[in-house]
Amino acid sequence: MSFVELAGFRGFRERTRLDLSAAFTVLSGRNGSGKSTLLDAIEFALTGTLSKFDVTSAKGGGLDEHIWWLGQGKAENQYVSVGFVDGDGKPFQVTRSRANGSDTPAEEVVRRLCNERAAATSSLETLIRTTLLRDESIAALSLDLPERARFAAVRAAIGGLVGPDYSKRTTEILAAANAARARQEQRISAGQEDLGRLLGELTEVRGLAELSADLSEALGVVESFIPGLSSAPSAGNRSSVLRRHLAEKRIALREIDEARILTESLEPELNYFTSPAAQADLLSTEEAQVMADQLKVVAEERLSVALRAEQVERDHDQFAAHMVALVEHGTAVGLQKGRCPLCAAVRTTQGFDEALTAARASLATVGSNLEAARLAVQEARFAVDTAEKNVVALRERSAAHIARRQALEKTLGRAKAVYDGHTFEGPLDDPKAAQALVFAEQEKLVRLEGAMAILDSSNAVERMTTLESRIAATRASNEEAASKLVTVGRAVESARQIDAAAKTVSNEILTEQFDTVMPLLKELYRRLRPHGDWSEIDSDFGGKVRGSLNFVVGNGFNPQFLFSSGQRRAAGLSFLLAVHLSRPWCAWQSLLLDDPVQHIDDYRALNLVEVLTAIRRAGRQVIVAVEDASLASLLCRRLIASTGEVGRHIELRGSSTGTAEIARQREVYPMPHLVLRPSQAS
Repeated sequence: MSFVELAGFRGFRERTRLDLSAAFTVLSGRNGSGKSTLLDAIEFALTGTLSKFDVTSAKGGGLDEHIWWLGQGKAENQYVSVGFVDGDGKPFQVTRSRANGSDTPAEEVVRRLCNERAAATSSLETLIRTTLLRDESIAALSLDLPERARFAAVRAAIGGLVGPDYSKRTTEILAAANAARARQEQRISAGQEDLGRLLGELTEVRGLAELSADLSEALGVVESFIPGLSSAPSAGNRSSVLRRHLAEKRIALREIDEARILTESLEPELNYFTSPAAQADLLSTEEAQVMADQLKVVAEERLSVALRAEQVERDHDQFAAHMVALVEHGTAVGLQKGRCPLCAAVRTTQGFDEALTAARASLATVGSNLEAARLAVQEARFAVDTAEKNVVALRERSAAHIARRQALEKTLGRAKAVYDGHTFEGPLDDPKAAQALVFAEQEKLVRLEGAMAILDSSNAVERMTTLESRIAATRASNEEAASKLVTVGRAVESARQIDAAAKTVSNEILTEQFDTVMPLLKELYRRLRPHGDWSEIDSDFGGKVRGSLNFVVGNGFNPQFLFSSGQRRAAGLSFLLAVHLSRPWCAWQSLLLDDPVQHIDDYRALNLVEVLTAIRRAGRQVIVAVEDASLASLLCRRLIASTGEVGRHIELRGSSTGTAEIARQREVYPMPHLVLRPSQAS
């Protein structure tokens, strides 16, 4: 690789370009400074995703919403671009933007980064998985992988040595054979269902044929119910008409009987309204209502008279009040010079006093008359109220009687509508007589059903012959289908054997090829020294068809369960590095390491540095990201570039705006040859 350029990608908002050394490049910086993002950009440019995220969708947005810049400010551009140099020394680059996607087809990238022989079967996912070794996947993709998944990873890595893999084609052939057998089994099942149905019909027809009855009598019964039907040319049509007629009559009789039961529930009401007591009650109610109306009129007239009399007494009372005032004033004033103070008539004192006494006596009777008039009005009002209540009660009684009669007539009307709708002549007021007519109709239906069974039996022999012919043909078809199923079963077994043989041969070849890789794995394991006691590691291939790969140490122990976290990472690194170095199909000679020394002690970190130094001496480009500044300095000193090649150390940091940026970068030059010369004797 020659450069990585990105803008608006994850933690990088501004356009940032890193020119990579053809020898080695060390990326350093604190957590969150963007080291892993630069390696993510390489994977994203090639594959369009990031394999380190198992979950690509979640609450709040998935990977697609979080892979681009989300910080403060707006990114003017959003893309990643990676530069390469192919096996012929020709430069090319792959660019993927948010707006337009990738500008280079995946097939073209594989062709440029893989050997011509392996380009057709390789994938960008396998290429990235065996080139970019991440901190979080070092153990997960090695010791923590299931046995078969580990075997598949090795197959993908060194697949170019194995040759063509026919297992996919043989699996497709086996699947096609199984599908053909399933279809044939469905045909047999359908044929068996048809045969069962036909045998059931044959049993029914034989039962009809065994009926012994007079055909002419049955025809007469049918003719009596449905004139002209017995001479119908088609027996099948006659039978269908009879069945339809029977179904309609059954429904009609059920509805008639429900209406009859309804009239039966109304029998007490009918008896009441037709009884003399009901008539007498109704007549007495009407007479009482007339009498009550008359009494109400009389009471209202008496009230009117009492009100008039009360008004007259009220008027007298007002006159009396004035007279009382005159008498009182006359008494107080007395005679004026022998004359009345009101009329100036000549009066004697005795005559004047007698006149005042007579006036007082006359006025005393006025109050008692007014009180009597008031009492008469109250009595008249009470009489009117009593008459009104009596009239209302009698009217309610009459209305209830009428409503009861109307409800009876309405219910009887519903029953009559059912009777008329089915031309049933049963009496509404005699449910028992109607029930007898229903029983008679039901007996007719029974006779008609018997006649229909006899008519059906007359066609039974012909139907038996037809059914037996169809049963024979169905059995022959089922036997032929069963024979084909046997043939298909042999084909499935042959396909299974071919598929198993193809996988077995492929796995055996892979096992032989892995034997050539195993020395490299053992050498890397010895150099990294994951465990102080178990300095050697071995492998165990198992399964002929479904291959599996196990690692063992000591006397057959599984390091997956014995090693600590740091030891498992060191052992995993040796496995992944061996896989990376065993890719004869890959022309991309770059090793990318994302913080590989976390949870590894200083001793094993030094061992890893020495291993990477050896890999660099083999001519591979090494790009490694670490957090520790001292380890970065050590890597720069040990990953010595060859003459004419310059290494590069790039330090990253987070800016005040929250975006990642390059803090400093420097060239790492190789030490000149023979820079330390032995002193010459004088």
